[in-house]
Amino acid sequence: MKQLAYVSTAVRLMTDNELIDILKVARSRNAENDVTGVLLYSDGTFIQVLEGGADRVDQVFESISNDKRHKNLIKLVDSNLDKKHFPDWNMGFAAVDKDKAREITGFLSSTGEILDDESGNMLASILKTFIATNNLLIEN
Repeated sequence: MKQLAYVSTAVRLMTDNELIDILKVARSRNAENDVTGVLLYSDGTFIQVLEGGADRVDQVFESISNDKRHKNLIKLVDSNLDKKHFPDWNMGFAAVDKDKAREITGFLSSTGEILDDESGNMLASILKTFIATNNLLIEN
């Protein structure tokens, strides 16, 4: 099993509808590949974690790498994983208008699950920093 995380920059600021489209495609692609993870977006910056079988994660990441809606893609983590850190999220997502997004399966109802993580996982720490820095605090 593999865990991969990256950060990238949108080529332009994304609208709520564009972000929702990204979420829908990501959820479908990830479900087909048994890949889970989380995608955070704020002010033109994406950070995403992917977890699953190594070949599947690499295949999903290659597709993401070829997406022309972002640039400056930098891998933060590319490592083996004993068990998934985000096993229940086909693609947890935070960023868009909270009222609109709550209707979409996959939108995080709270960032608390990430913020409360005490596992010491390096990736959880990176996500916590991104959430706090970009004020992506979402409460139930």
